[in-house]
Amino acid sequence: MDKDDILAKSRAENQGRDEYERQVLEKAGKLSSQVGLMVCCFIAAFSVIRTDRMNNGCWVIYFSISATLYWTKYIHLRKRHELIMAVISTLVGLLFLGLFLREMIFWK
Repeated sequence: MDKDDILAKSRAENQGRDEYERQVLEKAGKLSSQVGLMVCCFIAAFSVIRTDRMNNGCWVIYFSISATLYWTKYIHLRKRHELIMAVISTLVGLLFLGLFLREMIFWK
């Protein structure tokens, strides 16, 4: 592949987007993930205070979003860190899903 082929491929991949828009979308993704984490912490804490039970449903949602983010980054970037975080997020999300389902099945 020569330089012109690489440039043509890059232009085709980035068609309709400029670099600034990509940076803004990346920052928005990171910020939304952080805000989601804070909201989940608030919901879990408020749930424990109010009902003496933790709300596992919000953690299922948070870790599924987090796992999707890391899996997507790993698929495109092939960085080891992204793979490790994707696996951890997936496993933690599945743990919370199991706890959530157990709570729903044995609800009193």
